[in-house]
Amino acid sequence: MNNFVVYFYKMNINEIKNHGKYYSFIYHNYLYHLYPLDSNINVNNTLNMNRKLIHHTLVSEIIINKDGSYISNFNQQSYMLVKILVNTNKKISLTEISDLANSLYTENLDINWGMLWSKKIDYLEDLVGENGKKYPSIVDSFNYFVGMAENAIAYYNDIVIPKNYKYVVSHKRIRIDDTVLALYDPFNIIFDYQVRDIAEYIKNAFFLNNHNILQELNDYLKLNPLSLTDIKLLIARLLYPSFYFEMYEDILIDGKSEKIITFILDRLPAYEKYLANVVNYLKRWYDVENIPWLENNYK
Repeated sequence: MNNFVVYFYKMNINEIKNHGKYYSFIYHNYLYHLYPLDSNINVNNTLNMNRKLIHHTLVSEIIINKDGSYISNFNQQSYMLVKILVNTNKKISLTEISDLANSLYTENLDINWGMLWSKKIDYLEDLVGENGKKYPSIVDSFNYFVGMAENAIAYYNDIVIPKNYKYVVSHKRIRIDDTVLALYDPFNIIFDYQVRDIAEYIKNAFFLNNHNILQELNDYLKLNPLSLTDIKLLIARLLYPSFYFEMYEDILIDGKSEKIITFILDRLPAYEKYLANVVNYLKRWYDVENIPWLENNYK
C-alpha cells in the first residue's frame, strides 16, 4: 500500500500499518487513515458535510488525490484518504459533543426513531433465527433487551415532534471505548436529534464507571438548555439498549466472541438503577412521565 499512497497522493511515506478495517500512516507529522469505501456510504452526502465542517471544526478532512477525485481505485477496491486533526487518545466529553452539534444545522428531515428501532428489531430477530444455536447466551438475553427496546419505542411514539425541529451533527455509533476520533470521523457523521449523542454518552458512562455523570449532565444543561421535547427524546434514547444491539451485530456479523456481552449482562440490575437515577434527575427539572418498570429500581 506504500506505492498506492505515493502514486495517488504523492506522499512519500516510510511505513503504512494495516488495522484490518483501515490503514494508517504518518506524513509531515499528521496522522492519515486510508479507508476501503463501504458500499453503504453515501459519498456525495459525506463529502458535502465534510466540506462544511472542516472549516470550523476538527472533523477529519477527506483528501483529494492526484486526479482531483476523493476516491482512489486499486485492485477492484475503492479507497478514501482522511487527514486526522484530533488527539486520537482524547476521551469523549459532553462538551465535545455539544461543540460539534452546534456547528451546523440542517432542516427538512423526517426522522422516526420508533420506526427505525422496530425495523432493527425485526432484522436482529432474523439473525437470531439464523445463528441462535451457535450463541446460547445471546438468545437467552435477546428477548429481555427487545423488551427494553419496545418500551423505548412506546415512549418515543408518544412524543410530539415540532415540524420546524432542527437536526444537528450526530453520529451513527458512539461505542463504549471510543475516543474523539469517532466524533470527528466523517464516515460516522449523520444528522439527528440533538440528544442522540448525549444519550449514547450517558449510557456508555455507566460501563466506563463514570460516577460524575449527573454533574456533567447538570453542567451541560446549564450551557445548553433543552426543550421538554428534547428531554423526552433523551429519555426515549436512554431506554433504547443500542450498546447491546451493536455488540450483538459484532458477534453475529463480525464473528467476535460472545463473551464481549458478558460484562453487560453481569451488570444489568445496576444499569437499570443507573437509568432510574438519570431519569429521576431529569424529572426534577422537567415535567416528564413516570416509567413504571424503572421506578422500582430507584430507592
